[in-house]
Amino acid sequence: MSGKRSRGALRAFLLEAETVEPVDARAGALVALGREDAEVLETIRGVFAGTALPGDPARVSRLLAVRAEIHKEWRDARDSFLAIGRALLSLEELLSAAELRRLRQSSERLLPFSDATATQLRQIARAVASGRLPYELCPGSYGTAYQITLLSDGQLQAAQARGLLRPDVTRREILLLRRELSAEEAPPPGRLDRAALREERHRLAERRERLAGELAAVDLRLRQLDDLLGEGDPAPA
Repeated sequence: MSGKRSRGALRAFLLEAETVEPVDARAGALVALGREDAEVLETIRGVFAGTALPGDPARVSRLLAVRAEIHKEWRDARDSFLAIGRALLSLEELLSAAELRRLRQSSERLLPFSDATATQLRQIARAVASGRLPYELCPGSYGTAYQITLLSDGQLQAAQARGLLRPDVTRREILLLRRELSAEEAPPPGRLDRAALREERHRLAERRERLAGELAAVDLRLRQLDDLLGEGDPAPA
């Protein structure tokens, strides 16, 4: 007897399989898709509850693949700005103090970003190198990572206790933490808040450097204009 099914028998078999397939069969397929990270699959179910997506293994598989790609690019972005920060720090060994000042004053003429951005990238690189901001917990956004570097030691401990030291933390979460804890840590009248004073000094020092850079650019342009106009040209009436 032949082991082959007739077309009719095969059609009946397929129809029967579709009829008796358990309701949870697709769920089983989804579990297989998300076996490497069951929490992600559970999150997808929660986010898309009430839609057709959780019951569509093909689309869930595609969503997982896109998510993995985005996470990879996000990690690569973090690695890129950390590498830039380390490169900027290396210039401190190459250039003299006067030369570093010149570089910072004309940052945008040589680099694809401002001195303010360079300052942030250097500070993040220092924090990661020192272990104050562990590499594996560094966010993919340099703006968010920079906000973490501004936390005092007490605020940093609070952030860690609250689960805010993680790669996907948002800038808003860190800013809210700083605002909340700064209010709680406000010293009684007559007592110095050294952490707040240090942060204010840091902000003012950065502002001074930015203003010095702008002033240097203005001075350079004035000299260029003087050369174009000629030093002996009379001033307009």
